[in-house]
Amino acid sequence: METELDRWWPDLATVAAELRRAGQPAAADSLAEAVRAGATSSEILGAVGAVLRERRAFRSQLGESAARAWDAVMADVDKAFPGAKPLQWLGPKAKG
Repeated sequence: METELDRWWPDLATVAAELRRAGQPAAADSLAEAVRAGATSSEILGAVGAVLRERRAFRSQLGESAARAWDAVMADVDKAFPGAKPLQWLGPKAKG
């Protein structure tokens, strides 16, 4: 999947590959699934953003260039959904 991403979203491909190298293959698989499952660019951007927000602690495990790629992907997500950015620090809603 990262090979396909290299062609059309190189920053996301970098993040996914680095997550695999950092011992987080499930996170990389979640990113790939988010891309595969989306029917529109909005769905893909929203799902990728959700995966990265849920796993934001993994960013600290990435190298400098992969961390910049993570930031670039999140910038793409924020550009698509500008109203969501102020709410990101809240994280997912608690259930119960």
